Amino acid sequence: MATGDIPALAKLACHADNTSKNDCHICNVVGQTPCHGQYFRTLSGTTIRTVESFRSFNPDSVLCKGLKEQSPFASLMSFTGPFFFALDEMHGICHGIGKQVWGLVCRKYGSKHPLFLSAGAQKKIDVAIEGTRESIPTSFHGAWREVARHAEYFRAVNWANFLLFVVPTLVAERIHNQDAQKALLGLVQACTLLMSWELSAEEQTSIKKNLIKWNSYLEGHFQNGKVGIEIFTINQHLLQHYPAMINAFGPPRAYSARSLERAIGEYSRSIKSNSAIGANAGNIMLRLACTRCVDVNGALVVKARATARILQYNDESAGWPMTEEGERVDIDSDIEFWGPLEYKTIHDSIEEISCLPVLLAKFHESKGVECSTIYPALTTSHKAFVNGCVIDSAFAHKVQREAHHICLQLQVNKATNARPGLSPALKYFFSKVVLFFEHVNEGKRWPLALVLMYSTMMYNGVLVMRNGQMKLKVVHLADVKKLVGLVVSDTTAKNKVTNAKKPPFFPVVTDRQQDFLYIFCKMKNMRIKCFEIVDVTYSVREDVM
Repeated sequence: MATGDIPALAKLACHADNTSKNDCHICNVVGQTPCHGQYFRTLSGTTIRTVESFRSFNPDSVLCKGLKEQSPFASLMSFTGPFFFALDEMHGICHGIGKQVWGLVCRKYGSKHPLFLSAGAQKKIDVAIEGTRESIPTSFHGAWREVARHAEYFRAVNWANFLLFVVPTLVAERIHNQDAQKALLGLVQACTLLMSWELSAEEQTSIKKNLIKWNSYLEGHFQNGKVGIEIFTINQHLLQHYPAMINAFGPPRAYSARSLERAIGEYSRSIKSNSAIGANAGNIMLRLACTRCVDVNGALVVKARATARILQYNDESAGWPMTEEGERVDIDSDIEFWGPLEYKTIHDSIEEISCLPVLLAKFHESKGVECSTIYPALTTSHKAFVNGCVIDSAFAHKVQREAHHICLQLQVNKATNARPGLSPALKYFFSKVVLFFEHVNEGKRWPLALVLMYSTMMYNGVLVMRNGQMKLKVVHLADVKKLVGLVVSDTTAKNKVTNAKKPPFFPVVTDRQQDFLYIFCKMKNMRIKCFEIVDVTYSVREDVM
């Protein structure tokens, strides 16, 4: 396949430029020009271009409209048709759709539709973004900045942050029209899945359903005169082709141009020659390759020096949750405690918490491990490396950017008073890490964390964490799944959904493979499985085992 932004794909496919009425290289849609520009409504009856239209170019053929000549790629045996020129999610979704959603919010496409927000509401969104900076981890790749103030300087990564993180929280809570809110959250749901590495058949169906619903929503407002035809840009049209492209090649994230853009940026900053750019670029690539080789070889030496300050848990001496078959749970988990390491006892004052022995006993009991005597010695750490994420603890550790909020997967008992007994199930919870510590029991070194569990609720279809309602618990680090950031919600506080002195928060999760923060949005019959999350809510009747 070949991929890139729309102008690059047009060159590779020998297709017309973006001023043509036949701007789509995938289907035969015809653009409309009311005043200036080309706009593409996705209507029923639009046909997909065939393989023959690329291989047997005929300028007089209706099927070849928009093509200038035969593409060199069409002669390849592996050529599969229009989807061979794959859509790039970074340019199309992040920059294209993310920026367009902001245009709907800030009057670019009119103020009669319910997605429009006043200047005062936009300012409040910026204030909330700025006020939440401290609770967004530094592992969040992208500038966490006010959108109304800096929109003209946003890059694709910033628009992705806005679309996947700000829209379903700070924007959606200010949209009072239920149909508009559902359509918008459905779009975010689809875009979140489009940026994941794996997609199930159910998720592909969800993507197609939500994209059709979003297009129908825009069409309805266009027919009613609430938005202009300018909303139907080429990126908005191409959005409807992603389900078919996924059927052909899989998740768009797997062939995204993100890594290529980063490499281009590094080369561009290093090229100094004006006359021999090619030779200069070749020398830079060779030098970077040599540097990477030195880094790999040198890393072994650095690691050997640093092992004295690191506790690792990849051997048989580590205490680990076991299945009924006697196998380790999440055996592939990569866990390390990073120094400085300290030595304490379970009786020492830790954030004025005195129930640590009881919590330890409950933890070992939940894992089916005998614990007749609680060994008092602890090895504590302020920082842990868990599955690619560096997580801080809140105890005696002052930082400018918080990185101690996490997402846990724990086993719970779903039995109710009406149906007593044991009904185990896996549930997801959000918590704050108080302390990382190693505890030795029965000769095994257990990598543990003392956490404060958040209480959560659904508000307008979005998960909200309530301040002031937290429960202490000891968990195994294999139960830690993701690093979480928090975004403050002032609208939910005004509607009195919490009795805490502090406002509630939206939890968001950072994925180490995707380098983005994602919001857990849940609507009826919707879920986000790119993080393997089926249900992030829990009832008061479900006890953590």
